[in-house]
Amino acid sequence: MLKTIIIDDESRARSALKQEIQLNCPDIDIVGEADSIATAVPLIKQLSPDLIFLDIQLSDGLGFTILEQSDGQDFAIVFTTAYSEYAIKAFKTSAVDYLLKPIDSSELIQAIEKVKVALQTRHTGSPLPQPNAANLHTVQQKKIILHTSEGLHVIQIADIIRCNSYGNYSFVFLRDGSKILLAKILKEIEESLEGAGFERVHHSHLINLNHVKSFRNKEGGMVIMSDGSEVPVSMRKKSAFLDHLNALNGAS
Repeated sequence: MLKTIIIDDESRARSALKQEIQLNCPDIDIVGEADSIATAVPLIKQLSPDLIFLDIQLSDGLGFTILEQSDGQDFAIVFTTAYSEYAIKAFKTSAVDYLLKPIDSSELIQAIEKVKVALQTRHTGSPLPQPNAANLHTVQQKKIILHTSEGLHVIQIADIIRCNSYGNYSFVFLRDGSKILLAKILKEIEESLEGAGFERVHHSHLINLNHVKSFRNKEGGMVIMSDGSEVPVSMRKKSAFLDHLNALNGAS
């Protein structure tokens, strides 16, 4: 049994997660709950859990603070949150997984299986996977929420082919041929997707390296994407783009 603590400032969210765990994850033993940074840190030190389910936005700050204040504690982390913009930062903390609320039962089960593998790896003395190119595929399978004037769009990161600036707005082009207009400049989108396999190849263009089909070496260069679109590569971005593309290929 995995000793587990649930940290979330919403009692309904904690109850919903507990119910999902009880129904689907018999190997999980919930030994404690906390609703804030202030209550979570001493609880972790007291109970020494194997696993924590950690909400990111708590009433007294971000859940990342708990990890900073629990330095030296040995546990696996699964983030549970409604805020997809923290996904990349979550993986940079070596989190095992990141579940977007409302939590899907199948995704929860998959997360627990990943936790078991991670803990087994740790107990055998092997290094845990680090949040870099090795788990890029995992990050790409995660979902992100795009806010528009019409509402919310829940999109899998892997379905984003490219983004381009449009004044103070940006277009996000998707695998199914659709595009979404966001009231964000391209730099904001670039920051939210940092570490997820995206490359700024031009001041107006951000591309998903996993959707690069070919590269034509003329002028600065031209990237052909999986949807057939052609994206210019500026001269000053060309070298970095090719280096990152080769690194991605080597990690696959």
